Amino acid sequence: MQTAFRFLMCSFVAITIAACASARVPVHNFSAVPIKAKSSPTLDDVGKAIVKAGAAAGWQMSEMKPGVILGTYKVRSHTAVVDVTYSTTAYSIAFKTGDAGLKYDGETIHQNYNSWVENLELVISSHLEAL
Repeated sequence: MQTAFRFLMCSFVAITIAACASARVPVHNFSAVPIKAKSSPTLDDVGKAIVKAGAAAGWQMSEMKPGVILGTYKVRSHTAVVDVTYSTTAYSIAFKTGDAGLKYDGETIHQNYNSWVENLELVISSHLEAL
């Protein structure tokens, strides 16, 4: 009886861990986040600060054109790509694409993605405040 109870408890724990490891959550995009700079930065200033912030957060940032930066984050076997659009007054971060392991279905994504993009946003915000 005690062995059966232990087996059931171990099975329950294993199933719970597996379910949590692959949990999906709604994608967290950031839209029109106001830039709280100390001065009035130029579009070039904002772009350079975003690229520098992304690099500091471990993202590869590529300016596609003024006002648009492509951010790529690679960790273990996962790759996430975001569009960062910006002006002199605000910026947005939106999911663009990712590898199959992120399990993006148009609305939800692997739970770790949101922590990566939230960290990116915090670092960008910090760098822009310093302008």
